[in-house]
Amino acid sequence: MTNASESHAAPTRRQRGISLVVVMILLVITALLGIAILRSAMMQERMSANVRDRSLAFQAAEAALRYAQEDVLDAATWDITPPAAGATCTASGVCPTGAAAVWRQVPVGSYNFSDAGLESAPEYWIEYIGTGPSIPGGCDVVGPDEVRNINCVNPIYRITARSRSEGRADVVIQASVMSRIPDLGI
Repeated sequence: MTNASESHAAPTRRQRGISLVVVMILLVITALLGIAILRSAMMQERMSANVRDRSLAFQAAEAALRYAQEDVLDAATWDITPPAAGATCTASGVCPTGAAAVWRQVPVGSYNFSDAGLESAPEYWIEYIGTGPSIPGGCDVVGPDEVRNINCVNPIYRITARSRSEGRADVVIQASVMSRIPDLGI
């Protein structure tokens, strides 16, 4: 009977060191897996922050574009006196084709910049790029006894708007706008 008990004790003594090695290997694998997951989560957090910053900057640039667009569409004097080629920008901020950019900030009251996390107010630049035909029939004047076509053309402006979000996202957008038909007073 002593032979049977000795045969069971011998294999147990040999396996005591192996279990420690297996547990250590599993611990190292688990730690490496945890580090990989942590790095992935940090990368995803950075990506989502960049998407948020870009979205805020794009929205602010779009607000500047809309502000400048309404400025162009509401300004009756721009229909009459577009800037001459080679001249400097007008007092209303319209620059001739090929002029150096003159950036104007959107007024603070028209957009809440501080809550958006922007480093500065969005800016816009309006450039006169020529004239284009009006909408067919858009310049017809109805007089007391007749309808006459005055065959008018409307000025076209290129509006460029830009915005920056905390130094991480710069957005620049452009739109071409045809000014409204001038009021001829007829």
